Amino acid sequence: MKKVYKNIFGEVISKSNAVKLDEYHLHYYEEGSNFLKEIEFINEDSVYNINYFLSDGENEDEVLPYLKEKTDFFDIEKRETVDGFIISTNKLYSLSVDDLPLISKTVFTTDDPENFICSQVIDNETGEPQLEKTVKCWYTTDKNGEKYAAIECSYEENGKLELAVDKTSDPENEENWLHYDYDTFQDLQNHFEADISYYKTAILLPKEAYQA
Repeated sequence: MKKVYKNIFGEVISKSNAVKLDEYHLHYYEEGSNFLKEIEFINEDSVYNINYFLSDGENEDEVLPYLKEKTDFFDIEKRETVDGFIISTNKLYSLSVDDLPLISKTVFTTDDPENFICSQVIDNETGEPQLEKTVKCWYTTDKNGEKYAAIECSYEENGKLELAVDKTSDPENEENWLHYDYDTFQDLQNHFEADISYYKTAILLPKEAYQA
């Protein structure tokens, strides 16, 4: 494994400088590749949190003992790509509270892996999404060319749109944001040339991904 030390601002630093700090992050990369395997969050020489990224074919059960030895608080992430979309499944463990993880799925587009378009919490017992906890975001750019979440959506237990907040008229001023629900969604759609029907329900992926 290749080790890279970073300060809390994400800047690469030397090991000698890192150990002088109260807090730093240690990144592990697979040898000979840019695949990030693990991030250790270290405070006063103690690992207090780990983000672990599963490789293809790697079994989560195999890495659990390794992570439990290091810390009580860690996150295991598995990413897969489906027809232009990245699905990240996260299992967040807090062993001092519960042996079972908090499970979530987050969707990104492959051309923008930084800004999520959907986030869902998964029920531990059923494996089904808790639709009322789903959040979706649609992005555009502001007058300065900066990308931002122009529409933010929340949903009811049955997966129907509960609230869509449209910030495009005045991104900085909450008083001028417009609000829509399932019944008035077409009014929101009429403001945009892009098809935003994906945001009308809490479905994880757009229909074209399921048809691929």
